[in-house]
Amino acid sequence: MSDGAAARLDAALAELPIVAILRGLRVEEAVAVVGALYDAGIRVAEVPLNSPDPFDTIALLCRQFGDRMAIGAGTVTDPEQVRKLAACGAAICVSPNVDAAVIGEALNLGLVPLPGCATPSEAFAALAAGARHLKFFPAAGREGDIAALRTVLPKHVVVLAVGGVGPANIPTLRGAGCSGFGIGSDLYKPGRSAEKVGGRARALVRAIRHAPRALLLANPQAIIGESPVVQGDTVTWTDPVRRRIYRLTEGQATEQPTDQPVFGLAPLPDDRIAGTLESAFCTLAGTTGPVAEIGAGCRFNDLAVDPKGGLWGGTMHKAILAGRGAIFHAPSPEAAPRRVAEGLGVPNGMAFSEDGKTLFVIDTLSRTLIAYPADIEAGMLGEPVIVSDFMSVPGKPDGMTRAANGRFFVAMWGGGCIAELAPDGAMLRSIPVPAPNLSSAALAGDTLYVTSSRMRLSPAQLEAFPASGGLFAIDLTGG
Repeated sequence: MSDGAAARLDAALAELPIVAILRGLRVEEAVAVVGALYDAGIRVAEVPLNSPDPFDTIALLCRQFGDRMAIGAGTVTDPEQVRKLAACGAAICVSPNVDAAVIGEALNLGLVPLPGCATPSEAFAALAAGARHLKFFPAAGREGDIAALRTVLPKHVVVLAVGGVGPANIPTLRGAGCSGFGIGSDLYKPGRSAEKVGGRARALVRAIRHAPRALLLANPQAIIGESPVVQGDTVTWTDPVRRRIYRLTEGQATEQPTDQPVFGLAPLPDDRIAGTLESAFCTLAGTTGPVAEIGAGCRFNDLAVDPKGGLWGGTMHKAILAGRGAIFHAPSPEAAPRRVAEGLGVPNGMAFSEDGKTLFVIDTLSRTLIAYPADIEAGMLGEPVIVSDFMSVPGKPDGMTRAANGRFFVAMWGGGCIAELAPDGAMLRSIPVPAPNLSSAALAGDTLYVTSSRMRLSPAQLEAFPASGGLFAIDLTGG
């Protein structure tokens, strides 16, 4: 393989990790469209061979842009196509499959082969044939598979994600180990003008370059880190498995043992912190309320406090049996809890709207975000509706917080990301965190605090994600 072509591709991806897939591009529009992409900062483009006159288009682009762009073809399936591609002056050869003959011919002619793979067997077959750049396809929703594959691939191998890739999941795919991302119709489709392509490219580049990143603040190696509460310069969270309360103040972390598990925390209007024990509400100041009739085999989980200080706690079956989850209400930590909703799976993250008229609840077992009409004066809930089912988001929704503008930030257990949702439940973006099992979140200004867990991670996963069990901060402004 030409070291020059590989170096050009690697440098282009380092500058901006985007490959523009221009399926259907015509010769007469090619220079204007690719020029708009170049002006936006994109330096790699492929023209799939099922486009009109693809070799004429590729040859024109190679002459026009020279070494400024890495130009190539997609959907390359036989060595004869590789030879035509090389005659055009192309740099990259993208295939939908692993074909040793295609890879070998690309290497012989100085092109960078990018074979498509979806399994470890295909990936290692491509490497054995001489490739060192791989296209993982389809990538959307398979971040866990990519992360697992990345742990066994040689470090020098470059993985590009293609298929269902966009601003919402690029951060998570990057966190899984991808070095580049193939973008098709989100950038270009037949009939879209160069001006519109350029506008979409600029928006995509902004989203990638200003994506927020997670910073590890402390790592007490929590088995299940839960329910961060932010009060002034102190963040408090719990680990019910280790029976610990953690506090972080001015960068210093401390821990306090508890005599029984505290499963969830929430701030009270009087600056105390409320919690859930196995069958009662409590405060970290030492108050324990009456025992609730939560049912055999069940326990409390997360909770929320309404604008008037009332407590609303979810219960779940310890063996995670469907339909055994419920919600209980008490006007204060010292009052007896009363069942106000039932039939849930595992109620997790809970948050109220600012006016207290809606209680939002994550049901992890049904993988939904639910909205209950709430009467906080009477301590009653109405008939719920589903806000989101987290389609195409990796992992299971767990803890959650809600911003004043109505957006939701949901910790995805097993997904290694925070899902940011619009008030209507639409997916806005995925924010990666370097820990697979994220459990909860709290918002203070533009900073999102995220807890993570070590439970159910293998030794290999713990080695790959050593920050698991830690507390993270994310600057949502992208700083």
